[in-house]
Amino acid sequence: TGGNGGIGQGIVDVFSERNANVVVADFAPPLNERASLGAGELVDIRTDITDRASIDAMVAQVMERFGRIDALINNAGRGEGMKRLADVTQDTIDWILDLNVNGTVNMTQAVVAEMRKAGSGSVVNITSAAALSGPAGQNDPMYAGAKGFLHAFTKSLAADLGPAGIRVNSVAPGWMVPENNEATSEGSFWNVMPIMGKPDQANAAHEEALREGFGGAPTNPGNLPPLRKLGRPRDIGYACLYFASDAAAYSTGQVLAVGGGGYMPG
Repeated sequence: TGGNGGIGQGIVDVFSERNANVVVADFAPPLNERASLGAGELVDIRTDITDRASIDAMVAQVMERFGRIDALINNAGRGEGMKRLADVTQDTIDWILDLNVNGTVNMTQAVVAEMRKAGSGSVVNITSAAALSGPAGQNDPMYAGAKGFLHAFTKSLAADLGPAGIRVNSVAPGWMVPENNEATSEGSFWNVMPIMGKPDQANAAHEEALREGFGGAPTNPGNLPPLRKLGRPRDIGYACLYFASDAAAYSTGQVLAVGGGGYMPG
C-alpha cells in the first residue's frame, strides 16, 4: 500500500527489479509514470485503505489477475503535521487512527483471508522510529502512538497466524529522504506537509552539513545517525524484501529498525 510515495516507491522498485509481480495499492497517483523494472508486472490500482469496499475491490482484482498474494507490505500511513499534545483535536485523532490503524487492520484482514487459503504468506508493517523513541515522536504523539499500535499488532498476529504458515513482521524506518522531488506522489507528506520541506532541500542540507563537518556529535545539522548518511527509500525496500523472502522463513513477530543506528531498540 502507498506504493507511489517516497518509501513506497523504493519498496516497489526493489521488488520489481527482482522480477516480482507488484501491485501498487495507493489512493494517489505517482508524479511520473512508472513501469516494471524487471520481468514481472507492475499494476497500479487506486485504493483507499480507509474504505473497506475499496480494499475488497482491489483484493478481488489481484486474485483474479494473479491467483495469489504472497506478500503484503502495509506502507500507507502518515501523520497530520507535527501536532503536539496541546494542538491535537478530535479530528486529528480520528484521521490518524483511521489511516494508520483502521486502514492497516482492514487491509491485513482482507489479504490474510487469501493467504490462509494458500497456507503461506508474509505481512510486513511499515511503522516508524517515532514509535521506538520518545524524542523521535514528541512532535507528533498521535502518529507515534498509532505506529506503536502496529508493533503490538505485528506481534499478536505473528502468534495467531504462525500455525497457518503466515509470517508477520515490522520495519521501523528512521529519517528517509527520496533522491529527488519527483520520487514522491501527490499524497506524499513531502507534498502535503510544507513544514517538512522537499527532498531536494533535504539532500542539499545534507551535502552542506557534510562539507561543514559535524563535530563528532551524535546528532548534527544534517540530522544524521551514527552511519552519517541519509536513509533512502530503497533501504526500507531491502528490509521488506528480506521479510517477504524465504531468507526470513524462520522470522516472525520481529521489529527491524532501519535508521542508520539512530534508534537501537533493545
